[in-house]
Amino acid sequence: MFKTPILILTFKRPDETRKTLNQILSIKPKILYVFQDGKKSNFNEDNKKLYNKTTDLIKDYQKFKCIKYLRFKKNIGQRFIAKKVLDIVFKKEKEIIFLEDDTYPKKSFFKFCSSMLKKYEKNQEIYHISGCNLYQGTKNKKINNKSFIFSKYPQFWGWATWKKKWNKFYEPEISDWNKNKKEFLNLFQFKDEKRFFNFYVENNSKGKHIGWDIPWIYKLILKKKLTIVSGINLIKNLGFNSDPSGKGARKFTNLKSSNLKFPLKIENSLKPNFIYDNFLHKSFYHRKLLVIRLFFRLLKIIKKLI
Repeated sequence: MFKTPILILTFKRPDETRKTLNQILSIKPKILYVFQDGKKSNFNEDNKKLYNKTTDLIKDYQKFKCIKYLRFKKNIGQRFIAKKVLDIVFKKEKEIIFLEDDTYPKKSFFKFCSSMLKKYEKNQEIYHISGCNLYQGTKNKKINNKSFIFSKYPQFWGWATWKKKWNKFYEPEISDWNKNKKEFLNLFQFKDEKRFFNFYVENNSKGKHIGWDIPWIYKLILKKKLTIVSGINLIKNLGFNSDPSGKGARKFTNLKSSNLKFPLKIENSLKPNFIYDNFLHKSFYHRKLLVIRLFFRLLKIIKKLI
């Protein structure tokens, strides 16, 4: 029996939910929290069918005694859903492994997260654990011979954290943005990276961009806290063909994933890995100048008209 508590967040992707649930259940978890956000008021008939099919699927899985299922009556939405579900879970648990319905894990992902949660529980430099390694998953090669590295960027395709650390920093409204904006942006060397975070954190604080991950990324970078990243990519995203969560994520549609070998080779240097973070900056955390963005939009329009 796998003792570390696991959470899966789902909505209206029944096929992906079934695959990910089956993989989680294969390790025989002691407890598995399943959360489903409520229906949106503007759902069309196709969305309603997918949502109801997902609901019926989860109800069938309640035959497994380890499953604790909660479906919200009203739609919480992307801005507040992470806080809502973790407020509930952390009333009983001190740590959690967090998956979404389309983040399909290798079996070693669970052992890796559990080991890291135990090893670094009291370490105040480390706040986040990620089973997703976009560099290794894309290039199919490791950065070094260690089982994990450190990054300044939290990654969310299969992750884990601790109650005390999450509650210390997470706030979906980002109410301290104006106070910390200058200090935060000065942490970045490159202008395109500054533009990226200024755009997303600014809009998130105003409720315009509502990704629940942005407040956590913002606060951990601001406080210079580290993320543990598995040396081998342990997660494959299944959701690109049915309601993908972000356009930028499409760059990583064909990630390679494989199991991590144990015992782990420990990385003792508590510093962000430059190669990994530079890769993420160039492939994801950057935003072009407005004139360049407008130019490429115009090219797309012209190509459609031709």
